Amino acid sequence: MRLVPPRCFVVAPELYPCGRNRTTLHIVARDSPLVLGVREVTMRTTMVTLTFPVIFAAALATANGQDLRLMTAVADQDTRTAQALVAEGVDVNAPRADGATALLWAAHWDALDTVELLLDAGADVNAADDHGVTPLARAAENASLATAERLLRAGADANAAQTSGLTPLMTAARTGNVDLVRALIDEGADVNAATTETGSTALMWALAAPHRDIVQLLLDRGADPTMSTTPGFTPLMFAARNGDIAMAEALIAAGVDVNATSTDGTHVLPFAVIAGRAGFAQFLLEQGADPNGRMGGVTALHAASGGVNTWLSDWTRRHGRVGGGRMRAADRLPLVEALLSGGADPNARITSSAMLMSYIGYPKKGAFEPFAPGTGDLRGATPLWVAAFEMNGAPSLIYSVIPSFQSSSVDVLRALIDGGADLTLTTDDGTTPLMAAAGLGKATYTPREPRGVRSPSAEAAVRVLVEAGADVDAVNEANFTAIHGATFRGLNEVIEYLVESDADIDAKDFRGRTAYRMAEGAKQSFQFQSWPETAELLERLGADTRLGIPGTVQERLRDVSVASAQQP
Repeated sequence: MRLVPPRCFVVAPELYPCGRNRTTLHIVARDSPLVLGVREVTMRTTMVTLTFPVIFAAALATANGQDLRLMTAVADQDTRTAQALVAEGVDVNAPRADGATALLWAAHWDALDTVELLLDAGADVNAADDHGVTPLARAAENASLATAERLLRAGADANAAQTSGLTPLMTAARTGNVDLVRALIDEGADVNAATTETGSTALMWALAAPHRDIVQLLLDRGADPTMSTTPGFTPLMFAARNGDIAMAEALIAAGVDVNATSTDGTHVLPFAVIAGRAGFAQFLLEQGADPNGRMGGVTALHAASGGVNTWLSDWTRRHGRVGGGRMRAADRLPLVEALLSGGADPNARITSSAMLMSYIGYPKKGAFEPFAPGTGDLRGATPLWVAAFEMNGAPSLIYSVIPSFQSSSVDVLRALIDGGADLTLTTDDGTTPLMAAAGLGKATYTPREPRGVRSPSAEAAVRVLVEAGADVDAVNEANFTAIHGATFRGLNEVIEYLVESDADIDAKDFRGRTAYRMAEGAKQSFQFQSWPETAELLERLGADTRLGIPGTVQERLRDVSVASAQQP
């Protein structure tokens, strides 16, 4: 009895071209299409490694009374044995337990001679395994025109769908053989068939790949360019994610309206901006796209002004990540200017709720949220607010320790202000753009450091906003001010500039804390942060060190009123 070494690989990855990047993996052992496990995972690759027990060859010889020697020989690519067994008269359609036949294996290996041998011996050309995978589906996966044409001549069903709804045409649109796609359509393949769960069509697969010749062929043969996936992705959005202007032009020529929204109301312009495709967004504007169209409550101008993923958490949970990439800093200013010139509202408010400490959940306490330093509900943010927050030192980190600065970011702020942005518009919890630029929002945890990491970007943003007339003593609903934000972060240079600009150095938040008391020590998210050097600076600048409650005491006061705990 011969031992068969354990082997496994992916036979039929069914990639969802947009949305949650899900891949249905057909995990097989011993080069067999027998599906030993099907999993849905979030991943970018289609390779997995599993270990299966050793399988005895004798156990593969028969199953349920079926003679499986022919199928095993074809699976092993043992052509001589397969020919002998056919000559012997074995049943060429004997299926394994999962429904896989010798012909399915021959198509999998793209073994045309073996396909011919089996068809001539009476193999069922449309026999499918338990997942609906047919020999034609395997030929499409291999992008094999010769094998597919032979199967079609033998009567293969061009519309035979797998249990997922995936058709040979969709697979061929992904694997990229335009002649194979043409052959399938000529044999009656439905160009508008869609997968069962996601609603993806062959056109979407071709756009996602991308295969431009196949896209054009599908459009020429009647593919509907206005269809939307179940999660809400349109063909134009697939082109936008890739930044593929040529494909967008083909879709528009086929009748696509650049202002048509997907089933959930998503507009393609902000989608393109969020995907980091500035050139594509400019193209859409030239085609008449509405500059105020929204995606998950966010406009294109918001997305061009800075990172907006925080506000898109709910949208992402429903759809998956957009893909593409983060927009280059150098692309932001030209796009902001183009949007403003095209009529974008500089004071549009984001309508989706968000909080920076998203791991806590949904915002319920606004700026009073004890785990969010100074601001808790970011709904209502304007493009100026987004741009200011982008510059506050660490736009992509929960614990902000690395400052970020791009010279174009200051120019974005100025462009928005020149374009009519209102400095006084706040988020729902009353936080102004100046507070966001100064440091409110992100927690900092750098123990044993005397001060926070210097942030030239925050310094530049605060200066621009103050010079434009921003109120340095404005308070949000929890009485936080810009100087509180700078102190949370230990940004000494920002504190100095605000004090020079007549900011109230002794302003108290809703818990009675002054900036000095925060520098002594304050909870930020789940951590306790102190800045002794910042506290010394505030004292030198004239802070009243007697006011408020010491930070180490404040964190212990769970049931004590602020009034009774206040020092004189």
